[in-house]
This record gives sequence, structure tokens and C-alpha cells, in this order.
Amino acid sequence: MQKDSVFPQLDLAIVGAGVSGLYSGWRWMTSPAGHDTRSAVFECSDRIGGRLLTVQPPDMPEARIELGGMRFTSDQKIIKALIADMQLEVESFQVSEPGNIAYLRGRHLKTADLVYPERVPYDIPQEDYEGFRCGFTALAAKRFLSKVLKTPDVDLRNVDWDAVAEKGIYDDHAVTDLTMRYAFSHSMNNESFQFAEDSSGYGSIYRTWNAADGFVWNLDDYGTNVSYWRLKSGFETVPITLRDRYLAAGGEVHCNHRLIRFDMARLADGTEGVELHFAVGKEKRVVFARRLILAMPRRSLELLERRGAVLGSKHKDVHQLIRSVVPIPLFKLILCYRHRWWEDLGITRGQSVTDLPLRQCYYWPVGGHTKAGAILIYNDGHGMDYWEGLRGHPDKFKNEPHLDEAQLPAEEWKQHPAPALMVKEAHRQILAMHNAKDTPDRKPYSAAYRDWGDDPYGGGANFWRQHVNSRAVSQRIVQPVSGLPVYICGEAYSHAQGWVEGALMTAEDLLQNHLGLQPPAFLPTSKPEHHLHGY
Repeated sequence: MQKDSVFPQLDLAIVGAGVSGLYSGWRWMTSPAGHDTRSAVFECSDRIGGRLLTVQPPDMPEARIELGGMRFTSDQKIIKALIADMQLEVESFQVSEPGNIAYLRGRHLKTADLVYPERVPYDIPQEDYEGFRCGFTALAAKRFLSKVLKTPDVDLRNVDWDAVAEKGIYDDHAVTDLTMRYAFSHSMNNESFQFAEDSSGYGSIYRTWNAADGFVWNLDDYGTNVSYWRLKSGFETVPITLRDRYLAAGGEVHCNHRLIRFDMARLADGTEGVELHFAVGKEKRVVFARRLILAMPRRSLELLERRGAVLGSKHKDVHQLIRSVVPIPLFKLILCYRHRWWEDLGITRGQSVTDLPLRQCYYWPVGGHTKAGAILIYNDGHGMDYWEGLRGHPDKFKNEPHLDEAQLPAEEWKQHPAPALMVKEAHRQILAMHNAKDTPDRKPYSAAYRDWGDDPYGGGANFWRQHVNSRAVSQRIVQPVSGLPVYICGEAYSHAQGWVEGALMTAEDLLQNHLGLQPPAFLPTSKPEHHLHGY
């Protein structure tokens, strides 16, 4: 019987080479506490970056298209400061462009039409017309809060959402026991809700979570005053830069290490630490560490063996904490065209939406030295149902020969082939929403696809579950068993779910409140509270 190989003892082991894992490692190794210590990041796949995945399509040498996270907002302080510290170039990420498409209920509208009640094909009552001015989510939130707070005049800029979550009552029920969809639908006409959801392009943002978490997330991340930004070199540049900084500080990164289980153990010096068991190909490896950070989403945590002092049967409450969020299914599909035919319609950038199963697409910037173009399709939540039978189709889309061998796609592109039937159907719906004919110069020549619902991610984001006190959970799960040196961080249990900011917020919470690190020099700030809101 082959013996497990044993790793030299670590002061800090980190599982997960996404943003929160690499950031935690870099911050530790460059802090006084981490000086002269040994730490390593272990990743189950052959790449770093987690759900940040930038790809370069064929025949578009300047294009960097996001199969994973694609932007950050003007209000997200940590990621903005980190990118500035890395001296990475950013540019505005346009979403709502007046001349773009809104194809709803068989009507071809422009984005600019969506603020005029007489132009949209929805029977919206006059008492809901205010939603066209301030946003239907904001209108629903005001009406919802007027009942919860028992006041007719609600200023959304000054709402104490923590107090609403802890003590709020609506229709004789705690607000955390009511879904956002319930609260939204009880605050306005169903046609108004349907218009708000259809024109958003998303299938998940008004569902799943409770009213206290759902309203504030939507108001913060998709409010009328929010602006968006992207990295010109691709969002994956952030974890790549973090890895390089971590390695330069003396850290180690080991890919293709899948964590099977872990437990508490007696270290060589007699102190208590953690024993980790990894699968490395067909071999097994044992790692001992003084501390362990699990920088992993819910599904990845669920794939670990339920044994030991943290995940064993003794601590069933830990599994309740892990299940306090719901993984949101999400895929991205990129279609490449030889000619940017949508520019003939006056469209150059931003988002178009439809109530077709396609839901939303983005016209991605590809650089000025090509006539080719790319449309990025984003689909999530209940909108995934239509695509279920197409996503797993075995036949893959056959890319056309490259125009120039010097413009071959990057390796990541080739590793994410798209189902042929899915490409065909997505192309059909793109033409329908643009009211365009299927001509030879409007056929896709290459495609790439990533389904973030696949293991070990389980979803492209994680939203707080109904009935959950997210403030309490976000504080407890950072160190799920008091006194044991095992910690959890990442986007899943943050209050900026679905964003890189959430991953960084929980990492800073862990580092400052549990490992004793001072705030980073690039982000002068006070010691964070455990729940660290993004709003």
C-alpha cells in the first residue's frame, strides 16, 4: 500500500486560488504576523482565478472577453483601491445605452423607450408610473418599508437595513421570512413587477433571498446612480497579479490539489493545528498547518467529507451555516462574428435585453484593428430552464478556420467549447431581438461557453436564503467553530454577493478580526465590523 506523501508544515494553508484565497495569502505574507512564516495556496483545478476567467477569441487579438466576473461598481471601495494599487488600466463599462434593444412581448423597442409608460407593452397602472422615474425596485422598496417602518415618507439613502432585518415586520411576519418576490409583488401591480424583471435581463435578482437582503442588494448594485468599470486587460489580471505578489513574498501556489477532508491534529511541536488530505492525480498528499483558510463557495464546501472537528456530525450547525446561501446557476456564452453587423443598427456597446430565453447580451469591446465582433450572452436563475436540454448537447460548435495564424485564440478559449445546438438557438434569438435576417455575414464563426453551475462552483453567485439572519451568519461562519483555527471567506457569505468586492470584504474581515492584521496601506480605513456591508 502506497503511503501518502507529507508536505512540510505550514503556518497558513489556504484552499482555493480565487481572489479571496490569493488575496488572503498575499496580505498575510506581507504583514508583520506573516513575516518568516510559510504559507501555501492549494487549488483543485489547473488554473488560478476561480470565477474570474478572461478569454481571447480567434481573430480578435486585442479582445479580452469575460467568461466569468466582468465588472465592478463605482461604490466598491476595496476592489477599486486594489486595482489602483496594482496600476491596472480600467475603462467605463457601459450598460444602458439609449439606442440599444429592448425586445419585450414581441415589440422591438429601444432602451430609451423604457421610461415612457405609453411605449412599453405592459398594462402598468398609473399609480405605479413613479417607477419609470425612480426605478421600480426603488418604488417597491419605499412602499414595502413604509409598512415596515410605519411611516409614509421613506428616504432610501438613510435606511438602517440591519434594523429592518433584525426587527422588521410585514404582514405579521418577519421580513427575513418573506421572499423579495413576495414583498415586491405586494408593493405594486404584477404587470409592473413583470416589466421590471423582463427589462432587467436577469432571472435571479428578484428571487431567492429574503426581502431584507434582496432589496438592499438590488438598490446598491443596480441603482440609478451606480456606474460600472472593467479592466482593459481582463478581470483575471487581478488574481494573476495577486498570485505574483504572493509568490514574491514567499508564498506557494499548488494547482491540481483537491481537498478531500481535514481535521484537527497535533503538530510536531505539540501544539494543535490542522491536518489536510489532498488528492493529487492518483496520489494522496497530507499537509499540516497551524491555520486553515477555506476560500471556497458553498458547493465546494459541501463536496468535502463530513468528518472531523469542524465538518463532522458533532457540529451540525456548521452545515446549517454553509446551507444559508443558495448557489445561483449561471452561464456565459460568447458568439463571434466576422462583421459587427449590429453597428449597422446604430449599436456599438452596452447591454440589450429581451424576454426571450436569451434574456440579455453585451456587445463586447474588441479593439480597433479588426472588423470582427463578439456578443456575450449572460443567463442566470430561472431563465436557465429553457437551455437545460441544450447546454449538455454532446456536439460542439465547430469553429471556422482562422484568418491569420498569428491571431489564434488563447488556450483558455479552446478549453471552453460551446454546444452546437445552443449556439444555433442563441444566434436565432439574437437575430429575432435585433429584427435582423440570417444572412451569410451574420453567422457566428467561433464560440465559447462556461457553465458556472458545474462542480466545484455550484453557481455563478450565492444569494442569502429565505429565513436566514445573514448578519449573524456572516459573522459566525468566518470561524465556524470557536477556538479552532479554521476560517471561511469568499463571495458566498458576504454582503456583496456575486461581486469580487464580496470576496475581498470577507477576506479583510477574517484577516483583521481573526488573524490580527492591520488594514492594508492601500486602503486607509478603520477596523471593519464582522458583517461589512457593501452599501
